Amino acid sequence: MSSYYEEILNEIEDMLEDGRPEEALLLIRRELAMPYIPADTEKKLKKLQDRCIYEVSEKQERGQVSAETLISRLHGDAEAQLSAASALFEHNLRGYIPEIQAYLAGDPLPEAAALLVDALAEQKIDDEFVWNRDGVEYTFYGDEVIPVAESQGFVRADRILQKYYTQDPSLYGMARTLLIRKAYLYLPLSYDEDEAQILAAEITEELSKILVQ
Repeated sequence: MSSYYEEILNEIEDMLEDGRPEEALLLIRRELAMPYIPADTEKKLKKLQDRCIYEVSEKQERGQVSAETLISRLHGDAEAQLSAASALFEHNLRGYIPEIQAYLAGDPLPEAAALLVDALAEQKIDDEFVWNRDGVEYTFYGDEVIPVAESQGFVRADRILQKYYTQDPSLYGMARTLLIRKAYLYLPLSYDEDEAQILAAEITEELSKILVQ
């Protein structure tokens, strides 16, 4: 198993140890949505996924992560927003459209807002939303947004980076993290397949700058 996948599995285990099964489940599902995963890693991820689902269910039964509570946490600090947005991915968001519309319109933390937009896309919610990001408004319908994991430009760029960094899985892991962040922050837009080469080149350049700092 490559060091990249070992790090991912360790990160998931740490999240579970810290009582954050919602975030761990989100990470697992993103990994399982990728075009290629080693067979042994896939088996471990699916086993961890079952554990996460069980622990999320247990927490919900104890009333610790109700959707109402998570919605209120969206108005907290950056850490609270990210945690709440990650956990809301596991809830049916159709019952909280006005709250989510208000949150997105209020110039929220971009990373947390992107997670919610991706969840709206995954659940194919056909309501209209306006995302105010740094003073620029993006109007979209949830069911018209392409989830990051299904973006052809993202998928192809990931393959390009994986091939480019074949000899260094750690660098590929760093490049992939940058790619995922870039794709999420590009929402509600998505990258076309013919943009993949340029996208991969931008990630490679960004990673090079990070490494020389």
